[in-house]
Amino acid sequence: MLLVLYLFRIQKINHLNSHGVLAKVISVHFDGKKLDWELENTKIDSYAKAKIATLCSIITGMLSSWLLLNAVNETGIINHNTGYSPAANHTISYIFSGIVIIATIIKIKPVKTLKYAIGERAITLVEQINISLERTEELASLESSIKALASQLKTSFPVDFRANIQEFVNLHKKELIADATDLNRLVAKNIEQAENDLIKLREANNHYGAAMKLYTVVAIEVNWTCSIPLIKEMEYYYEGLTSENLKSLLSDKKWNEFHEIAEEIMKDLSRLRDLAIKYQEETLDEEFRNTANIADEEKAYNTLEIAPAATIAEIKNAYRRLALNYHPDNAEQTTESIRKLAEERFKEINRAYNILRKVKNF
Repeated sequence: MLLVLYLFRIQKINHLNSHGVLAKVISVHFDGKKLDWELENTKIDSYAKAKIATLCSIITGMLSSWLLLNAVNETGIINHNTGYSPAANHTISYIFSGIVIIATIIKIKPVKTLKYAIGERAITLVEQINISLERTEELASLESSIKALASQLKTSFPVDFRANIQEFVNLHKKELIADATDLNRLVAKNIEQAENDLIKLREANNHYGAAMKLYTVVAIEVNWTCSIPLIKEMEYYYEGLTSENLKSLLSDKKWNEFHEIAEEIMKDLSRLRDLAIKYQEETLDEEFRNTANIADEEKAYNTLEIAPAATIAEIKNAYRRLALNYHPDNAEQTTESIRKLAEERFKEINRAYNILRKVKNF
């Protein structure tokens, strides 16, 4: 009986030398730089169960006891010493031997001792696993850079290379125990993808940064105009720049579409800036004309030698008086220089009168 259990134990422990069997009782975790191998107690429990071996041991023990008791009963020793009938002696012997066998099984605890032995052996085998991973630090650095750029752009980005590698590790534990070549190839492939994503993200970040700088410049120009239509148009382009739809193109790695939309928004912003500048120039010209009109009005009063509060009648009287005094016909008998001065003065009087006619509307 004990021999059966012992042989079963040897068979179970020796099977752990197989990579396939060992892979069933251990788990492996990729922390971003290396692989961590650990025993899984639940799987060891399952692997160490000796129900069949225990049942076989009981059957073997019962059969051995039956054969031994039959041999002893044939001698008549038991019947002679007990005084019971042969049938009763057989029954008592069988019951006693069964109790001894079951008590022995309970005492030696085959499942518990087997689990302990398997665990010890598995620990030894795990300590012997030496997997050399290459370029994992480079991958971790690239992943950090990508996350930093995605954070600047305020967008999510699929950058969990660790999960990709962990999935591969879970599916290929058996092969990894002996060789990490395929895993290193996967790491190299992820590095190539990460480098490409990083380049594309940097280009997108530069383009987006240029668009936001242009928006800032345009916002200054537009806000100066105080034009509601221009401000609303500017806000529309800002919503386009900061929209989730635009950012989602980066998450989906639709690089060309992102650049096309960003470029289109920049063109619209440049056009809006030109409009704002033109609007400011026209406003300044209007203000200048208004200022010039005010200056001309003041000059007109001075030219006609009247106060700004003068009535229309006073303006007309002043004009007639001065026009008569400086009319060129009155200066014909004078020198040429005096006549020219009279003509210039007469023109100024007429101009001043016309300005005040427009201002006073008469």
